[in-house]
Amino acid sequence: MTIKELEEKEVELRASIDSADSNEKLEEIERGITELQEQRKNYNETKNKMEERFKNMENVQALGENRKSTEKVDIRKAFAKQVLFESTKGFRTDAKLSDAEVRALGISNTTTSETFVEATSSVNGVNNGGLFIPQEVILEILEEEAIESPIFNDIITTSIKGMTKFPYKFSKTGAKKKAELTATDNENVEWKVLSGSTGNYTDSIVLTFEAEAMAINEFADYLIRLIGESMRELLINDYIYGDGNNDSVKGLTVGAIDGKYATADKAKYRKIIEDAIKLLPAKKRAGAKIYVASDIYDGMTFEKDTNGNYILPVLNGGGLTKISVFPIVADANLSAGDFIIGNLAKWYKANINKQMELGLDVSNQNRTKTYTTHMMVTAIPVPNSIVYGTENN
Repeated sequence: MTIKELEEKEVELRASIDSADSNEKLEEIERGITELQEQRKNYNETKNKMEERFKNMENVQALGENRKSTEKVDIRKAFAKQVLFESTKGFRTDAKLSDAEVRALGISNTTTSETFVEATSSVNGVNNGGLFIPQEVILEILEEEAIESPIFNDIITTSIKGMTKFPYKFSKTGAKKKAELTATDNENVEWKVLSGSTGNYTDSIVLTFEAEAMAINEFADYLIRLIGESMRELLINDYIYGDGNNDSVKGLTVGAIDGKYATADKAKYRKIIEDAIKLLPAKKRAGAKIYVASDIYDGMTFEKDTNGNYILPVLNGGGLTKISVFPIVADANLSAGDFIIGNLAKWYKANINKQMELGLDVSNQNRTKTYTTHMMVTAIPVPNSIVYGTENN
């Protein structure tokens, strides 16, 4: 029976009350009305449950359709849009993030502060909206650094939040021969822990209002390139020469095996490198590479014998690639006369323990915006694993 039929039946019974000729008949009619009311109540409850069920099914179906048509997000473009949107206080409507971009960026683009100071004749406007740079973009920036520096390229930089200590294998007893059916001794491995020095790396890049008027894709390339350029020299130089003091990491040259050579011998690069290789412990030679400053590389490439002939074929000859079994490369970040020998991927520990972020300072008077980048890195070499050669002057 439908709800309409129940209501009609109830009206009919109520009308019959006036014509009831006995108490018994009246009680029967009232019982019928009560029963109909209960049926209508159950009907309404069932109807509401079904409507809610269908509503949930529609939501699930819509969610499924959304998942099927999920927008493919370009993280670098989304990051650039977020920077533009925040820095223009929302006036760049073309830079507003889509729902998919918001989900893709997640917490990596959380605004850490909403403080705003209006610019005056003597005070720059400030909007400290800290924007964390997404991990994919950080990796892209680091890859650009790797292209410029073979040393940086060979160092494995991890990104584990708060990691400042690095365990490494110091010694082990090794495998032993045992006769058949005799118990095998446990291998003893001694581990030590390096406590790295944490470096705070910050630099600023300035963008004009006109630069921010660029199209999103162009701005993404421009911004990421500027961030990379602003951080590159800071990080690479410290990976090599940082002394662990004044907010710098411990670089490759800290506590390295001493490969100094006399000024009088500085033109004898083959002999200098040969002697330095012999300083590297035998167990640390696997995977080692020789990194030399540009002047050393050029000196060895264009070296001549006693008859004035080039030792290496300098025209269409492939250049200098190996000394003994060790690959050799030039790194422009090494100071003149310097070289490093070692397996940097294994014996130099580096970790980004605070993700790179941008802070914004606005100067309306100068029509510029200064983006300050900041990141924290912890790094340290494993002792007695790397040779550092330099002129002893």
